Amino acid sequence: MKEYKLKEKERRKNRVYQVAAKTLWQKGYDKTSIRDIAKATDMTTAGLYYYFKSKEELLFQILNGHMDDMIDGIEKIPADVSEPLEVIRNYIQYQINSYCTDKHRTKLILSDDDCLTGEWYDQIKDKQRQYLGYWRKALGRYFEQEGLDQHNTAIDAHCLVGMCAWIYRWYDPKGEISPGNLADKIFETFVFGISKKGKVVSPS
Repeated sequence: MKEYKLKEKERRKNRVYQVAAKTLWQKGYDKTSIRDIAKATDMTTAGLYYYFKSKEELLFQILNGHMDDMIDGIEKIPADVSEPLEVIRNYIQYQINSYCTDKHRTKLILSDDDCLTGEWYDQIKDKQRQYLGYWRKALGRYFEQEGLDQHNTAIDAHCLVGMCAWIYRWYDPKGEISPGNLADKIFETFVFGISKKGKVVSPS
């Protein structure tokens, strides 16, 4: 009975965070009140405070859980294969799929993470840097293989993750292009660019 109650409590907690994430996604963090979230979850505001003490803590819990899930997922992708491009392609597909299955938290981590302050802000930024580190390592292996300059790998990683993440502004998974085809398009566009790195001079 005790184990059942614990599982039920966890299920309710997850439900609260799922609905809260959707509500924040729809209205934005600044425009969403605790009353809005209470209405969406069919709970009282007092009932919500059982799970979190403030709206900022709620946002932190949502984003912190999202980053934990993202890191856990990318760590499951084999990174020691012989072909670095395969790792990069898999990372891109993972990022696209994450948006398609979890668009509410994906949007919040991009648009509202700066609403956090203090230690909560620092924790989220640390996890974002940890996540980006996997991309930097994969790109570094490819650059080394191709004899490309590795001094700006961090910038390249930011650019690639940005290409994948920014789709939340325009991409419809139910539209004409499938998630798989979109991932291939981003992969081909990005790799073509870095393959020519240092060989194309912009007009002065």
